[in-house]
Amino acid sequence: MKPLMVALILTLFTTNFNFAQEHYIKESASHEPRHRVAFILGHSFISIDNHNTLSIPTFGLDYEYWLGDHWGIGIFSDVELITKEVSLSLHDIDIERQYPLVVTLDALWSPIEHWELVFGPGIISEQGDIEPLVRIGVEHDLALHNHWDVPINLFYDKKFDGNYAISIGLGIAKRF
Repeated sequence: MKPLMVALILTLFTTNFNFAQEHYIKESASHEPRHRVAFILGHSFISIDNHNTLSIPTFGLDYEYWLGDHWGIGIFSDVELITKEVSLSLHDIDIERQYPLVVTLDALWSPIEHWELVFGPGIISEQGDIEPLVRIGVEHDLALHNHWDVPINLFYDKKFDGNYAISIGLGIAKRF
């Protein structure tokens, strides 16, 4: 009976010890950078008075902080590259636009590796006017070496005045 008890105790101790080592190795090996900065070149299709659409090049600078493997928060900023008066002949509307800036504070969810769903409130600032908006979108990251990746994104921004913007973008990002 005594040899059986000694064998059982040794088996329990060595099993727990092995699991503890395996857990430690997995935990230290899965350390991924939590911060990410991305520079994005894109194109936005912006509705005006729900009847007309402007097509405008944009660039963006995004910052993300990942709380874990699946959840993060981000600040996304986009500048629309237009500085002229736009005349829409359909309704004789003249609109003067000067580098509108869109900034959003987003919740990020990654249900599958390299895919992110984006949702959050934001603002658009143009010539001193600030209007609220809501952003939803999806982003896919093409992983490169040394924590570099190529993000491809599609965003839908809905302003509270009824207008919207659909943006597509491609960029370069670094995790640290």
